[in-house]
Amino acid sequence: MYLTVYYIPLRRNYKNRVGLSEKLIKQRLQKQGWEVWRGGAINILRMDEVYPNVRFRYQLLHHLLDKYHPKKREYLEYLCAVHHGMPDFICFRHGQFKFVECKLGHEQLSKRQKKCIPLLQKAGFEVEVHKIVEHCTKIREASLNITNGKKTIKARQLTLTKKLMS
Repeated sequence: MYLTVYYIPLRRNYKNRVGLSEKLIKQRLQKQGWEVWRGGAINILRMDEVYPNVRFRYQLLHHLLDKYHPKKREYLEYLCAVHHGMPDFICFRHGQFKFVECKLGHEQLSKRQKKCIPLLQKAGFEVEVHKIVEHCTKIREASLNITNGKKTIKARQLTLTKKLMS
């Protein structure tokens, strides 16, 4: 199973990096027009006390899943409850769903994530990893083989000399 990894350079330094990758990537996805929900909260409607606006948002997610992927919402809830490797975000735009796992720097996928991601892909969902990296990192997109960890670079940052030669 292959997975697309996007490398997003940091634009400035941050003192506190706790939760930084999720925050920056969520903002980026929303600017691209994606509706974003927390992947690990797909079961939140089963709880008794949920804020009304949170309940409304996840009811919308359930409605969209039922509309575009009939009978797969229960499977996603199962994966979330049993495997605990659900990606950070569930994203929706123009009738398409994708799951996004956020990483910071040199963080790697956990064993649970490596088990859950192929199951999501087999169920017909697109899964990506978005990685916040230092500005000096030249890779922008890669394909990752989940089983053996081999990475194939698909895109690099263009340099000034390459731009002038084109």
